[in-house]
Amino acid sequence: MRTALRWLGRQARWSLPAGVFVGILWPSLASAWRPLLPVAVVGTLVAALLRMDWDRMWTWVRQPAWPLGLVLWLTLMSPLLVWILAGAVGLPPEWTVLLVLQAAGPPIGSSAAFAMFLGLEASLCMVTTVWATLGLPLTLTAMVAWLLPQFGIEVDLWTFFLRVLVLVALPFALAALIRRQVGRERLSAIDEDLAGMNVVMLVIFAVAVMEGVQNILLQDPPFAFKLLGLACTSVLVWHAVGHALCRRAGLNTAYTAALLSGNRNMGLLLVVTAGTAGPAFALYVAIVQIPMYFAPLFLGPWLARSRRMTP
Repeated sequence: MRTALRWLGRQARWSLPAGVFVGILWPSLASAWRPLLPVAVVGTLVAALLRMDWDRMWTWVRQPAWPLGLVLWLTLMSPLLVWILAGAVGLPPEWTVLLVLQAAGPPIGSSAAFAMFLGLEASLCMVTTVWATLGLPLTLTAMVAWLLPQFGIEVDLWTFFLRVLVLVALPFALAALIRRQVGRERLSAIDEDLAGMNVVMLVIFAVAVMEGVQNILLQDPPFAFKLLGLACTSVLVWHAVGHALCRRAGLNTAYTAALLSGNRNMGLLLVVTAGTAGPAFALYVAIVQIPMYFAPLFLGPWLARSRRMTP
């Protein structure tokens, strides 16, 4: 078992896209694993927190300039930029809604795990993700009221707080308890096993979240592939923009910003808006998972090339 976990940990960038394909091609498995989604989300965060340098994480909390700057960029400046550009190029309103909501979302909860696989600033990812998620009721409510008032989108705050309680508070509590009981040295000794467990949780999520995607692709292929093209383009562009904005801060920070910018928690937005964003948004949330789970695979070679070129 430990050998298998360690092998998975080393193959993380390939395992995640494989999970997406399995979920699409084997819809019955995706349906069967759907109830495991909350376990996978919490398990991913717990495993990441157990591998993380908590002293480094608290350094970002005590010196919050970068996390706060990234939160402002991710949740306020990004959707405003999309709204301005969409109006300038005459983008259809139904696509504008999708892209503005995507840009207003916090990073995915697994961003810290992705960062670990790539050797990036996982602690910065974790702090930024938590703060952006906790601030979502204020930022999303403001963006929806200001930029999308005509679409009747509502923010369900009660559902949000329940969700955050499970997705944020519980993983931190469990990780703190395990760290206290097991100790840092023993956790360091099983770091490769924890990396493999992280991959297992992420693959379960990737398979389960693909439930219904095959039906979407088969029922209306032209529309589905338009959404897929939009999703791939937006994820790629946000990675590039995030990197460009933070390029002068150093290689690791720039690629960390790219990871945070390109991978947004669309599932949380779907829950928080409680279906008021329309059926196209629900379809988009499912389809956009595909390029996000491929992101570490494609980002890895670029990152390796940048490291070779950096003196």
